[in-house]
Amino acid sequence: MKLIKGFRDIFPDSENDINNSELWNSIIVLIKQSLGKFNFSEIITPPIEYDSTFKSGIGDDTDIVSKEMYEFVLKKEDEFSKNETFCLRPEGTASVVRSYLEHSLGKKKKINKLFYCGPMFRYERSQRGRYRQFHQIGAEILGSKNIYYEIELIGLAIDILRNLQIINFKLEINNIGDEDSLKKLGKKVFEFANDNKNKINPEDFKIVEKNPLRFLDKAIHKYEFSDIPSSKEFLNNESNERFDELKELLNKNSIEFKVNEQLIRGIDYYNDTVFEIKSSDLGSQDTILAGGRYDNLVEKFGGPKTDCIGFAAGIERLILLLNNNIKKASKIKIDFYVIYQSDNTKSYAYNVLDKLRKIGFRSEMNHDGKSFIKQLKSASKNNSLYTVVVGEEEKINNFVKIKELSSGDEFTIKFDNLFQEKIIDLVKKWKRIKYFTVGL
Repeated sequence: MKLIKGFRDIFPDSENDINNSELWNSIIVLIKQSLGKFNFSEIITPPIEYDSTFKSGIGDDTDIVSKEMYEFVLKKEDEFSKNETFCLRPEGTASVVRSYLEHSLGKKKKINKLFYCGPMFRYERSQRGRYRQFHQIGAEILGSKNIYYEIELIGLAIDILRNLQIINFKLEINNIGDEDSLKKLGKKVFEFANDNKNKINPEDFKIVEKNPLRFLDKAIHKYEFSDIPSSKEFLNNESNERFDELKELLNKNSIEFKVNEQLIRGIDYYNDTVFEIKSSDLGSQDTILAGGRYDNLVEKFGGPKTDCIGFAAGIERLILLLNNNIKKASKIKIDFYVIYQSDNTKSYAYNVLDKLRKIGFRSEMNHDGKSFIKQLKSASKNNSLYTVVVGEEEKINNFVKIKELSSGDEFTIKFDNLFQEKIIDLVKKWKRIKYFTVGL
């Protein structure tokens, strides 16, 4: 029995950061803190969808759909047609839009600010930070074309990175124009590719014939053409004005950026504003987070005209950029480890444990009758912040003794006072506890 290539187990105490479930949990908490500040609500969609969701949304001739999407049919006929093909979702936006329409979310609320977090699947060559099963966190704003939502979304992306203490990154932006501008750009790219056919790989030229813009996205990174067409050449007045306004607002909000006129994004649904956040710490595959406006996707799915913008970030790639502060914090597993000195004090110790848990602290004790020394070692091994010692004297007098493991400082508190402010204030002083404790 062995794991499928390109997939991973994520489990406690893994020495590999990217497989460590404690580290995963800690960064998800931090990411959700940022999403909460910006008033985003979670949407959870299934990992299996009809393949038409992505063929229509992303484009059936994209690499993601034509080469990388896992497709399958059911072995037995049931309520589904035997002609229907299913797939494991390769990205999150199309699923969100499908759900948005199916449940009429736009009728319930004009502006929907949604986020998702979960596994995606693509059949591609495994490499550093890229797997066949990978995980995305994404944020979508559906229902408005107001430029301030673009600023808000970019601000959210940066807040997430800063909350994760990732500091080495740069924002790149571009405007690729509206639908009409994109058609003109595509025509120009096709003509350019035809003129340079002898310099282009035959497989890449096939892409030109199907989708010139997707070829443009590939060619920018693969070929050294100095005169390749740029989206800037075909922007109408509205798109130009919009892009100028975006740049002005970014400057006013002290958000550093670089205009990259070659930034296209290789998915069919994008228009106007596109952006990427990159880090040189990731090497050649340097994109951490990417997104843009997709004002035609809802309509493409059969819904009303709905202006939208969103982004997605790969959690595995975020983990590669984490500094040691976050990694150390993730190793703190337990707030309080309760230690009892004898079987006679075990019941009292368990009452203490139960009360700590009811307050909201992550707490533990060993029930197997280990010696006091072994329990103390277990507390240390489990990276506990505090020990709670319960002996005969504490039981008789209805007290507990609390010790901070890092400093050795200790104090005694009445059991009935555990709910009082002293214990809560004590723990709040430990900044790292915020990654794990929800009851405070």
